[in-house]
Amino acid sequence: MSSLKCPGCQQSDFRKLDGQKAVCRPCSKAKRCVFQFCWACQREWPCNASATNSCGLPNCALRAALLSVKQISDPQSSVDGCPYFRACPGCQALVTHSGEGCPYIICPNCEDEFCFRCLRPQCYEDGYDDEYDEDDDNDDDDDLEIGPCVIVDNAEIINRMGL
Repeated sequence: MSSLKCPGCQQSDFRKLDGQKAVCRPCSKAKRCVFQFCWACQREWPCNASATNSCGLPNCALRAALLSVKQISDPQSSVDGCPYFRACPGCQALVTHSGEGCPYIICPNCEDEFCFRCLRPQCYEDGYDDEYDEDDDNDDDDDLEIGPCVIVDNAEIINRMGL
C-alpha cells in the first residue's frame, strides 16, 4: 500500500492524471490555481514541462525509488527494515542489498564500501563489527565518535544529495 501524499500540503486528497502528473485539490484551492505535482518524485510539476507523461525534473527516477515505501522484510537479514533502495553515499548510484550476510555493501559503480543500514563507511553494529575492526588501530576512539548503527530514512540522503 502506498502512502503517497501531496508535497505541498502532505494530504492524500489528490487525483492522478496522465502519466506521473497529479493535481492536489486542497493546494489548488489554497493557491487559487491548479497545483500539479509529480507523484513519482513528489515535486511540483514544472511549468515548462512538455506534454509528456513524466515531469522531466532532474533525478526524478532516482528520487522516486528512494521515496518508495518498499522495505526489506526478512527477520533473518541484517538489513531487515531498511528501505529496499539506497543511493550510494559516494556516487549516488541506486543500490540494493541481497539480504544475505552483513549489512556492508560495495557500490558496483564507485566501489565505495558502506553500511546499508546507516549509510556510513564504518559502523559498529553488534555481530558485524569484528570483521571490519581488524585493521583499525584506534578502535576505542572510533567507537566514541561513530556511535551505534541505526537504520536511517532515505529522506536524509535525499536532503544531503540535494534531490
